[in-house]
Amino acid sequence: NYWLSGGAKEVMMWHGIPLKKIERDIKKGESVDAKVQQSKGFARFMVGVLLPWVFRKPDYITTTSPIFQDIFASAFKVRKEQVFMAGFPKNDVYFANIPGAEIGVDKETLSKLRELKKPGSQFKTVLYAPTWRDTGGDSFFEKPDDLKALDDFLFEGHLFFFLKLHPLAQKSALAVLPGAEYRNIVFVDPDSDADPLLPFVDILVTDYSGIYFEFLLLDKPVVFFPFDYEKYVTRDRELYFNYEEATPGPRVSTFPDLLEALRKTSHGWDEYGVLREKVRNMCYQYRQGNAADRVSELLEQKAGMGA
Repeated sequence: NYWLSGGAKEVMMWHGIPLKKIERDIKKGESVDAKVQQSKGFARFMVGVLLPWVFRKPDYITTTSPIFQDIFASAFKVRKEQVFMAGFPKNDVYFANIPGAEIGVDKETLSKLRELKKPGSQFKTVLYAPTWRDTGGDSFFEKPDDLKALDDFLFEGHLFFFLKLHPLAQKSALAVLPGAEYRNIVFVDPDSDADPLLPFVDILVTDYSGIYFEFLLLDKPVVFFPFDYEKYVTRDRELYFNYEEATPGPRVSTFPDLLEALRKTSHGWDEYGVLREKVRNMCYQYRQGNAADRVSELLEQKAGMGA
């Protein structure tokens, strides 16, 4: 709570490393965030009065690598020395059994994934996790006909497709998804935690979401589905990186091409291992977990110094 935390030191542990621009780095687009960050004069003054936490600067930030140290320093307008490459404790669930890791997860989905990935299972699992769009159209699959065609493809190919919209996705997108029975499509609670699911996912499908950076820690294939790329980068968000250079996987923009990419990838086709390694090295100084220990050591150090 902003009003009750005056004088406390604030440590920012962001929910991931970003592909799309965040916070003070948002310069273009039609989002509320863009309008707030671009506000000037009296309008900016009023934002500061009514929503003072919007411009609050954390005392410390944790991130994952030198390039994201620079990005977070820019996005939150803090000194680079305030950003520490300790990693994100939430990613430790990829490498160890963490007590309490299932808090906030969609338990039915996690149970289904565990069942599908038991030894001897013939099924491959796919997670579709698109980011949200300020201008709408958060998911390509917003029509029942699209989902029916997808379900038929999945059933024939022994694939299960877990569809998780971003928590901030438009309510109109959510409204058309439930209500029909699908054999191989599972709808994941948008407000649930995705991290504990990722170790049980064989293929990730996404667009501009930073979730794929985290999936790189598991070194599994990613299919990129930027079906609205031009609209997104002009009306929604700019990106920190060149999209083609930063996305180590096939990039498709149509439904038939997505199905073909899933078919090939589920049968073992993967030409992106070297590029995944390159992007992973860019993103992570530490790649084997233990982030919680490093963050704890950092906090103890800062508390002991009275900093």
